[in-house]
Amino acid sequence: MSLDGTGRSVRLDPIQGVLEILDRAAMTGTNKLGLLLALLDLAPTLDGDTATISRTQVAERYLEIHWEHARPYQGVMLRQSSARKKRDDGTTADDTTVMQEVHRLRTLLTERHRGDLQDKPLEFTKRSVEHLDWHSEWEEAMETALARIRAALLKNPVRLLQQLPGNPDPFLYEMKSNKSGLTLLPGVAESLTRFAGILRPLVEFRFAQAVVRINHETLNLPVDDVYSHLFGHERIMPPPNMRERLVQIQQGRCVITGTSLRAAGRSLDHVVPWSRARLSQVENFLMTTPSVNSTKSDSMLAPVAIERWLRHLDANSEAIRECADEHNWPSNLDSVRQVALHMYEALDATTGVWDFDQGIRPLGDDGKREVIAMLS
Repeated sequence: MSLDGTGRSVRLDPIQGVLEILDRAAMTGTNKLGLLLALLDLAPTLDGDTATISRTQVAERYLEIHWEHARPYQGVMLRQSSARKKRDDGTTADDTTVMQEVHRLRTLLTERHRGDLQDKPLEFTKRSVEHLDWHSEWEEAMETALARIRAALLKNPVRLLQQLPGNPDPFLYEMKSNKSGLTLLPGVAESLTRFAGILRPLVEFRFAQAVVRINHETLNLPVDDVYSHLFGHERIMPPPNMRERLVQIQQGRCVITGTSLRAAGRSLDHVVPWSRARLSQVENFLMTTPSVNSTKSDSMLAPVAIERWLRHLDANSEAIRECADEHNWPSNLDSVRQVALHMYEALDATTGVWDFDQGIRPLGDDGKREVIAMLS
């Protein structure tokens, strides 16, 4: 425990604590950074100021994040740990537990002649395997992987993440709760949700730097390239035929502006920006014009735009779900609305939101209340 000049214990602000981890924490691999990414993704899904995330939830999200990292880079399989540890059977583990489990699952796909699913988003892969006759074997392999990841999470990042020079008190979650789950300290979920758009790129870039350092003997390319390989979102965007179906559901027009998508061109937009929340469900997608997408960028929507989006979802919910099912794409309207609600609850009223008539303008107290009422 760290004490200040008066002898009182010190508890870092959670955002300061995350920045301290990025700057000062000892790391031989990416485990701590992966846990930070999982917490950033899970925070906006939580109800209540002090919430507990189960170990299974953390392990599932942790696996989903790392699944994307197993694709070979320039023909090289990137390692995420510089430590080599002896296993009980005498063999040596030369990567993090989660990456070992990812590679085992990918090998199973290859052995069952579905290697085409290896580089798809994990949610897409799981939905595709549901229809195959060896689905039970996949489910068993997934359960084994998650059990090993849960155990590994306790040994390293959960126990060590908040250990920093000066020994501050826990600032993200209670340490005594880590066997059943992570109980976030008061205000942490809101802080992580509010600042996710700033923190996530920092954590991801630090992650890419660590991977470059670990693989320096076989890799000599800019960290920006590795960052794009690990975290670029283009690879998990809907395929062209699914986008075309979304255009049809929108009757060929932008839901927000009413502009013809056939005349002005088309671009896929994340309603809740990808930089703020990793929402890949179909309900978070709108087909819009390149101009709208570029001007909105990473901004949240103004109340009138939220109203039009929700009206579109309510009117076309069945067609949207059918589109997702046809392409084995995840669909969960309740989850998308919940995350959007928590995002707006955490926003400061002075935050700029995108209005198609006025561009970026402050959300305002009235606007915040209006959006929360619509999403609740």
